[in-house]
Amino acid sequence: MFVSEKIAFHASLSSVIRGTTNGQTIVFDQVDTNLGGGYNGTTGVFTAPVAGAYVFSLTFYMWYSSSYASAGQLSIMQNNVQSIRVLVELDSNADDGTASGTTVLSLNKGDQVHVQASSANMFIRGNKFSFLSGFLLG
Repeated sequence: MFVSEKIAFHASLSSVIRGTTNGQTIVFDQVDTNLGGGYNGTTGVFTAPVAGAYVFSLTFYMWYSSSYASAGQLSIMQNNVQSIRVLVELDSNADDGTASGTTVLSLNKGDQVHVQASSANMFIRGNKFSFLSGFLLG
């Protein structure tokens, strides 16, 4: 089945998140592209406008100090079920690091995808260092 509708988004964090909670939805609030209108920069949730195969890519940049966790995980969630998980683990010689992950999800119209913190007390860098993007393959 060929879908002619263009659906793609790219959003980043406009500012830092200091001290995540386990299960917190990460809201990428600086929306640069939102073709098809599926991504909500206020809630951080992508709702599939049409059924199809979608590619999602996540990158996050974590900073460490004695006040924050030295390791952290973010998960891409499909209808509240974990699809993939990305991990940053910092050692005593590194005070920051990045992790990235990409997945392909088969979505029905109305299915929802969001990013969730799987770790508490992370310091996640904003200012476009951490971002989420997705697009419809077809």
